[in-house]
Amino acid sequence: MEKYSRNEQIIDGELDNNQVMMHLEKGKYFGLNPVGKRIWELIEQPKSFQEIMDILLSEFNVTKEQCLQEVQAFLDKAVNYDIVIKSEIPI
Repeated sequence: MEKYSRNEQIIDGELDNNQVMMHLEKGKYFGLNPVGKRIWELIEQPKSFQEIMDILLSEFNVTKEQCLQEVQAFLDKAVNYDIVIKSEIPI
């Protein structure tokens, strides 16, 4: 099963009510929208895609399709930018 977790090279904090992050190794800064911020909070401990979806669907007033698209888009970009680590965890 694939799990998503934070890259330990990322430091984060709030600035003017926005979640901001910096990749220590690459020196790049990133900002998060509310959904991205919540996903970031959730993956403090590794979570599967489905676990993330289930939690967000219970917290946000969105359709399953909209949630799926937003979560997939965020995770794809975050993995690509090395903010989030996707790893295979045995069941």
